Amino acid sequence: MEEKKITINDELLVKYLTGMADIDEHEMILQWIHQSEENRKYYDQLRDIYLGSKTSQGKHTYKSDLSWERVKSRYYKKQTRTLQKELKNNQRRTIREVFKYAAVISIFLSLGLLGYRYFFNPSVNDTKQVWHSIEAPFGSRSLVNLADGTRVWLNAGSKLKYSSDFGRVSREVYLDGEAYFDVTQNDNMYFEVKTSHISIKVLGTEFNVKAYHDEDIIQTTLVKGSITIDIITSDGQQEIQLKPNQTSTYFKGQNIIKRNDKNNINRKNSPTSEGRVNKRNITILPKINPIVYTSWKDARWVISGEPLSSLTIKLERRYNVKFVFITESLQNYKFSGTLKDETLEQVLNIICISAPIKYSIKNNYVYLDENRSFRNSYDELLINKE
Repeated sequence: MEEKKITINDELLVKYLTGMADIDEHEMILQWIHQSEENRKYYDQLRDIYLGSKTSQGKHTYKSDLSWERVKSRYYKKQTRTLQKELKNNQRRTIREVFKYAAVISIFLSLGLLGYRYFFNPSVNDTKQVWHSIEAPFGSRSLVNLADGTRVWLNAGSKLKYSSDFGRVSREVYLDGEAYFDVTQNDNMYFEVKTSHISIKVLGTEFNVKAYHDEDIIQTTLVKGSITIDIITSDGQQEIQLKPNQTSTYFKGQNIIKRNDKNNINRKNSPTSEGRVNKRNITILPKINPIVYTSWKDARWVISGEPLSSLTIKLERRYNVKFVFITESLQNYKFSGTLKDETLEQVLNIICISAPIKYSIKNNYVYLDENRSFRNSYDELLINKE
């Protein structure tokens, strides 16, 4: 069946760039961008105009209508020169395309003083702030393109939230779950990820944050560049700097969640101290392989020395199931390997080949028990390896 062609007008693209598009419009625009290379190029050029107008502001606030008129004039002249140059070079551009670009410019120019106040001086904007939320349900992953060009991969069971003024006043997002960020560089404005207990500030870099509300830890892994982690401690605010190939682990509280109780399938988080912790609640691993922490978003998922207790949590989200340990000691087995688009049953079979485990599936639950017939031969294998 042929995929339905999506048509987007310039006004809707402007709403997307300025963070005013709702979730349905957001998804429709992303589909349109990926529909063709022509659409992507057109969006990139429109985004450059918008980001260019923001960059011209710098760290100062324009305080007169004249300042806004100068900005408009400069960008109008810039786009006019670009069109004239392309026409002189006899590039294949139809009259329709020329007017298409002119229409984009006119959108920004027609905003006039109202546009200036809205984009460059949000303090005088009395429009009610709107929050946008994007979720990746259990059993799925999502790729989000933010208005500033930043790309965000959301892992299963994750939620990303940002306000309608994203990119104008600040670049703040709120994360519950796990996400990989490829942040567009902006030396004038930090990109900040806020979680339940810590916040991460960057200018432009790549990093992974794992901050599920029902887990006791928040893990931050840096791939490129540098990041600053802000934490409220018993001694006040604490800042931690991470370098590439480092990962930090923040422990929310002293009580560790017991991974599984077959009599209590709905596990609840342990109590925390409202974000006020001692410095010992932070650990940093100085040299790690970032692929182990970030490959969940790629075609090949790399697992290295993962205890079954934590691996099953990831599998629950990835395949939208619940695991129950009939034999709790199975949680201590560790697994390493690479998975690529395997079904749940294929993954479970790999686990059962690697350790004395058997499974059964009933409704949406996976029950893990010890395979006693395999236990003796498994123990002998371990002894021979030693």
